[in-house]
Amino acid sequence: MGLQDNEAPDKSAETPSGRTVGAGKEIRSPAPPPGTNLTPRERKVWDYICGQLREAGMPHLTAGIAIAVVCRTFIRWVNTELELQNFEASNGGSYFIKTPKGYDQPHQLFYAAASIKKELLTWLPESCLTLPSSVTARAKLGDEGVQDDLFAELFEHGLERVAPRNRLPA
Repeated sequence: MGLQDNEAPDKSAETPSGRTVGAGKEIRSPAPPPGTNLTPRERKVWDYICGQLREAGMPHLTAGIAIAVVCRTFIRWVNTELELQNFEASNGGSYFIKTPKGYDQPHQLFYAAASIKKELLTWLPESCLTLPSSVTARAKLGDEGVQDDLFAELFEHGLERVAPRNRLPA
């Protein structure tokens, strides 16, 4: 991601409602939680993450808050890394600075980027966004790989009872 990612996401890139996987069940994505006010760049990351989770068949409808934290933290990390790269370019390719007493030490952006990356790497497994966490989640979900819909049978039964009444006489 670079600085060119500031434009708003396309309307076609809105989070699609879902993808049908085994047994006709649909993996749906949540809307961003109220109050998060994602920037256009954060929204692009949101759409990317939700799309990848849907493609992998990973249920994530209740993961909106965690995904929002990941989006915001990821963009913050990218911005900090870009600032650090700019500093390195203006400092002869080094991120070290001289202290007033003459010692060499890493620039504060180095520590900020490392701290944000550590936070991001803490949140990624929580959202099944690492290979080990997705393998573990898939194993816990079983062969089908999706959560059961507790009301699917009741809903289908209701549709069967209502459907004949709505038919027009032949």
